[in-house]
Amino acid sequence: MNTEFNEQFAEMQKKTLEGLEPMQNMGNVAAQAFERIARKNYDLMGDLVDYAVTQAKMPEGELDAQKVYDQRVAETKAFADKVNARAAEYVELAGELGEMVSANAPASSAPAKAAPAAKKTAAKKKAAKAK
Repeated sequence: MNTEFNEQFAEMQKKTLEGLEPMQNMGNVAAQAFERIARKNYDLMGDLVDYAVTQAKMPEGELDAQKVYDQRVAETKAFADKVNARAAEYVELAGELGEMVSANAPASSAPAKAAPAAKKTAAKKKAAKAK
């Protein structure tokens, strides 16, 4: 009897570990996604800080208002171009992360079919409308 219990317990442990494996894989994917997004945000915040500091400083030795304005416009345009490039990087990253999730998704995560009870309810509603 003790041998049977040990075998059942070992089987339960095996099934539990098999059940947890997909969650562990997705946890790893989530950690990688978090890191990559956080680093991308860090890069963007660095760009923002650089732009803010540049805008806060007055150009040294420049007293011509038009030249200062033109310089500010050029700096703002350069910053906008950098932000647009970062946006493209985010789009690319989203695609890569989607591929990571798809590659690591367990086979059983396919959309479930409607339950028979849900099908019966839908059929009843359809029949009621027809009356």
